[in-house]
Amino acid sequence: MEAETRYHPSAAQLALASAIDESLGALLPLSRLHAALHENFETWKSLEEVGVFGIGVSEDLGGSGLGAVEEALIVMSLGRRLASPAVLATVAAAHSRLSGSADASGANLRVTAAYRRGDRIIVVDEPGVDLVLLRDPGGAALHYSGAGTSKIADGRLWLAALREVADVGENLVQFDEFQLARLRLIDAAALAGIAEATLEMSVAYAGMREQFGRPIGSFQAVKHHCANMAIAARCARDQTNFAAMALDEGRADAQLQVECAFFVAGSSAIENAGKNIQIHGGMGFSDEAHPHLFLKRAQLALAIAGGLEAASSRIANTKADW
Repeated sequence: MEAETRYHPSAAQLALASAIDESLGALLPLSRLHAALHENFETWKSLEEVGVFGIGVSEDLGGSGLGAVEEALIVMSLGRRLASPAVLATVAAAHSRLSGSADASGANLRVTAAYRRGDRIIVVDEPGVDLVLLRDPGGAALHYSGAGTSKIADGRLWLAALREVADVGENLVQFDEFQLARLRLIDAAALAGIAEATLEMSVAYAGMREQFGRPIGSFQAVKHHCANMAIAARCARDQTNFAAMALDEGRADAQLQVECAFFVAGSSAIENAGKNIQIHGGMGFSDEAHPHLFLKRAQLALAIAGGLEAASSRIANTKADW
């Protein structure tokens, strides 16, 4: 008798993620991003204590030994609070410990994100990091940090300080197929979190902002926007959860499900972040408000991960025996 296919996390998995989500709410207030573009030392230390960086690491190596489902749910919470790309890269890099590389198996190593754009390497500048997780069309690898040569972007424009480097250091670990799938699942989960957070922000604002003597949420156009955002956020979350379960269960179509999760979540994050700004009106564009932060972070996350067009091509070329 074949095992029944699961489509949603269990009650125990949701309860665990909810407990960690409460801790993350206090550690990562959105207001912090108006003061600094990176996470401070106290935040990194607290995230380590909560166990964020050891979610999928085996208990033998000092981690929690949890699966892709729990990791995806927790990363969604990080995405909702716009955790820095370096935090997400550090979560993903923890899987490199499974490769047996002594150089990458040290405890509490901090990793920043980087990606190739043509002949250039763009690095997210984060103080105190040890390694660089470099993404390119062929995959991803961990390197020692290279020296920066010039700033190439306004930090407020990208919600991160970006720098161009001529090269990165020694290649420590080349991600294998499993590690790359977990990396893309983390991308999808963070983007799904953005889609959810912007939906909730829009609904809350539409319920309190009044025009012509009534909440703007009562207007048909705003209702339609919120309804479409709700569908997009739900699709992103459900597809990401299903992809995580496909990985945990070793399904033949797991890679396809992960690629679809990234595409759906990325599309939903961009769409919902843009609609959130629109619903907030002029305030949505103002620097002191929160809505623009989500659009900037979604755009940066997609750039780091290679973009939606590349994901669409991978989906078209993915072969699964299912």
